[in-house]
Amino acid sequence: MKKLLIGLCTVTAAVASAHSSAHALGALSEVEGQTPAREQLARGQALWDQRLSKSAIAALEAAARDKETAAAAHEALGRIYTYKGWLQDNVLPGWHDEPSFRERALAELRAAVAADPTRASAQEALTAAEGYAAADAVDPAPPRPEIRALDAKLQSYQTQREAPIAEILDALEARAKAQADPSPFFTAAQILIDRGEYDRAMRIAERGAGVSDRFIDENLSAYMLPGKSAGSYARGRSQAADLVGWASLLKKDLAGAAAKLGEAERLSQGADFANQFHLGELARAQNAPQQARDHYLNALSLAGGPAPLRQRATDALKASQADASNAGGFDAWLETELTRRRDERKSAALKSLIDRPLPKLALTTVEGRPYDSSGLRGKVLLLNFFASW
Repeated sequence: MKKLLIGLCTVTAAVASAHSSAHALGALSEVEGQTPAREQLARGQALWDQRLSKSAIAALEAAARDKETAAAAHEALGRIYTYKGWLQDNVLPGWHDEPSFRERALAELRAAVAADPTRASAQEALTAAEGYAAADAVDPAPPRPEIRALDAKLQSYQTQREAPIAEILDALEARAKAQADPSPFFTAAQILIDRGEYDRAMRIAERGAGVSDRFIDENLSAYMLPGKSAGSYARGRSQAADLVGWASLLKKDLAGAAAKLGEAERLSQGADFANQFHLGELARAQNAPQQARDHYLNALSLAGGPAPLRQRATDALKASQADASNAGGFDAWLETELTRRRDERKSAALKSLIDRPLPKLALTTVEGRPYDSSGLRGKVLLLNFFASW
């Protein structure tokens, strides 16, 4: 079994790579001399390279109905379904493997081989998928090297203060073209805010909100539960609103900042470090020290956030408490306040689940078959949540 899993890890990397560069290069020769079917094939492959799965599948299904492109289209669909069925777990935030696609993957790849028995790439993909189906566990696909390189280039401008703005925008567009998720827009917006390019940053952040919604729409089934997709929509919109609000504050537009930062707080349910820190800064600018104190404490009670901002929030609290006589000093007071807020948040979360009906869960058995949870109504049920990794 160990040898099988090691071999599958190697095949996983090979198949995942084939979804992008190698497979896309192979597609170029197949779509020369465009016909409607070939155009759909090329479009579907390009959309999948961007991880826009719903539109990619629709285009490839159209191409699969034409004998001329059937083999290539069935193979492309099989590769997408293989990825969705076995390889996408946590590849992007909120994504899960979708066992319902596994049989479809095998069927599409067998259809590709049947349409063209000489098609070696389809045979290779079918062998890999059959290996996944027989394995006890399959590792998620590794990050695509080209995406990782484009992310690294864009992020490098966080420290390259002298780089031209046009160069940053080119890096953003290159990354957005390669994969259609919203993260490069939010990264670029923050870089531009740090450069004082507030209006440009706001436009890019707002564009990122639309990109986020579309990306989730295109991959809705990957989130499995409605609550997870709703949370993902809210996170994208919250991040965009927070960036716009922060840029507005730095422009001294306090009313605009209050509106957008408040919107971000509602969307994130007060659980985003950056947003709480920005609200603290807004309250200070509005000469509202008690509100500033509450937001800084909320921020520090949350996990995450860059160390420099956490230190700035701590320093602001220390300055606000300078004249207060706290038993045990500032550090003891701060730890007491943070513990209290964390406990209150935990208690509120638990209370929110009491006396509410169990949501409709998309469950599967260990054999991968759908499981109808409606038969559990009226019974005492223990749910054990765990992660396969």
